[in-house]
Amino acid sequence: MHIGCDIVKNKRLENKSERFIDLVLTKNEQKEYKRKGLYYLCGRFCAKEAIMKALPHTHNLTFLDIEILNDKDGKPYCSTHPFINISISHEKEYTISYCIY
Repeated sequence: MHIGCDIVKNKRLENKSERFIDLVLTKNEQKEYKRKGLYYLCGRFCAKEAIMKALPHTHNLTFLDIEILNDKDGKPYCSTHPFINISISHEKEYTISYCIY
C-alpha cells in the first residue's frame, strides 16, 4: 500500500494564468473549474500532487495524465487510475488531499 498527501494554501492558486490551467486540468476538469472556481482547482491540483507522491516511478507523469472527476454522489475518483482512492477536503485557506494506492 502507498499513501500520498498534499496540502495547498488556496491563495497560492488565485489568479493563475490560462497556461497554468491548461497544464494542470484536463478538458473535462476545465469544464467543471469554469463552473466551480478556485476550490475546484485547488482540490484537483492537491489530489494530483498526492497521487504523484503515492505512485511509484512517476517521474514521467504529468498533471494531464491524471484526471479526477466526481461520481453521481459527488465523490472524487481518478478516472485514469481507477485503483486509486482519493479524498479532498477544503477549509477556508487550505485544501488537503490524500491518496491510497
